[in-house]
Amino acid sequence: MIQRIKDLILKEDLTSGSFADAIGVQRSSMSHILNGRNNPSLDFIIKTLQRFKGLNATWLLAGEGPMYSDQKNMNSQLITEPSIFSSIPETSTVKPPAEEVKVADIQHAEKKENQKFVDKVLIFYSDHTYDEFLKPEKDVN
Repeated sequence: MIQRIKDLILKEDLTSGSFADAIGVQRSSMSHILNGRNNPSLDFIIKTLQRFKGLNATWLLAGEGPMYSDQKNMNSQLITEPSIFSSIPETSTVKPPAEEVKVADIQHAEKKENQKFVDKVLIFYSDHTYDEFLKPEKDVN
């Protein structure tokens, strides 16, 4: 079974640490399993099958059949927690214009004692680019 777990980790393009995080077990437990010190527990197997929905339980337990229940889906869908980014379409090109920051609002915030205010906002995009929005400089006329 250890080799099948290693095969799954490779197939899903994960590290042993990221696999442990994905199924919710300690990284040290994962290391002990992969090094043959401990056998996978029932809890470990259940967590693996719950996290990788397309994984064939018979393959994982007995080494019989294909790795995935649906062989057309060669990569199982790793179920992840909802993300704040999950509702943003990948083709989104919405960029908030820097002009929308009102100078009066910033000046008002500066007048309050111990008030924190935003100096800079960075937005990182999936194509590894980013936009930087800075607080407008005050006029010193």
